[in-house]
Amino acid sequence: MRLSTYLKEIDRLIKEPTQTEWLKRLEAQVQQGEEILAGCSLLEQTTLSTFFNDKIRTEEIKAWYGEPENGSLFQGTSISSLTIPHVTEKPIHLETVHDLEDEIANSYICYHDLHENKVRGAHLESVEHWLSEGLYYGVVIGSKVISQAFQLATSQEEIIFSVEGVKVDPHEIAHYPNTIREAYFLEARKRIECLQGIDLTQSEFEECLLLADISKPKLQNYKNKLILGPPRCNELCALISRNITTKIREISNGRISPRSLMVTIYDSDTPYGYHQVAGYLGRPHCPILPGLTVLGSSGTIDAFRWLYAYRTSLVSQKIMKGSIYSQVQGQFIPFVFYGVLVERDAEILLDLARLSFLRYRRNLSPYLEYLFLVPSLKEQLDSTSHRDFKNEARNRVE
Repeated sequence: MRLSTYLKEIDRLIKEPTQTEWLKRLEAQVQQGEEILAGCSLLEQTTLSTFFNDKIRTEEIKAWYGEPENGSLFQGTSISSLTIPHVTEKPIHLETVHDLEDEIANSYICYHDLHENKVRGAHLESVEHWLSEGLYYGVVIGSKVISQAFQLATSQEEIIFSVEGVKVDPHEIAHYPNTIREAYFLEARKRIECLQGIDLTQSEFEECLLLADISKPKLQNYKNKLILGPPRCNELCALISRNITTKIREISNGRISPRSLMVTIYDSDTPYGYHQVAGYLGRPHCPILPGLTVLGSSGTIDAFRWLYAYRTSLVSQKIMKGSIYSQVQGQFIPFVFYGVLVERDAEILLDLARLSFLRYRRNLSPYLEYLFLVPSLKEQLDSTSHRDFKNEARNRVE
């Protein structure tokens, strides 16, 4: 199935009342964030930014010790306490995205059945209802697996050519003058067949090119080709989420019935070049989550937080390694499942009914994500008691 065909379902999804309600709330809270920042002094804005950067660092540290070690089942904390990679001895062969959905759904059931009793045995109280909804709340997928599912690959002739006397290397697209970039975009979008039918903006197109990868699974149909980065990842996450949720229920005959499932897509490239072509680099209120690029996630922002998508992507990248490494080791990990060890964590930290929502169109926007968080960041700082530090030392030693 072509990517453009698959994405058409979004036009119906976005009109659903609950989905419309979320997008209106997103817009209102982002506007509230903008108004808060506009009313803040430079020092207050810096304090908010520093506070958020501390949260980023916390996620990095939690991801550092969140990878399974020596076959351990439980590790990390809260949303990454149960991390189960799907391991294969050879690359999975994906003709269409439905092959990927089937692989995820069947693997979900397999790993649920494999580990269900171990989780049940770790609790004193009954967890039957919780486990009936599925042991994992979601899955994180490497971007190039998505690209394979939609055959987003192109020959060098389609992607490397001269415009206005300049031979353009798509990996260096951000370094060319704007006139060359625009001329290249107008020509390349006609040449690259796999992206036909999608009305991509120039920045979206350049994001796909910048994330193009020569390192790929050893499959004959990718010989002498580059795999492009996938566009419209939020939309893809929402659609894949809904489809695999349905398939899990159907395949298990209702034995496992998730309310909804998170799907997150990330790329192993560092985000600086990506943020540059996307227009975020160096812009106020567009923080960078370093180390990799989180491209998209399903669910409302408060159902699955941006920083949670970051942490699970970091853990997934650490587990997955690179495709060349996988070829050598004979061990391939196309996606990783995530669950929690304690039911209370799922109910407090996640909105299990809204993990399949369309977050918003296109890829993740650091501006929208940060502005949505600003009201809660400000509230947390404002509600901190104003301690008098003048006599702090004396009060502690007397």
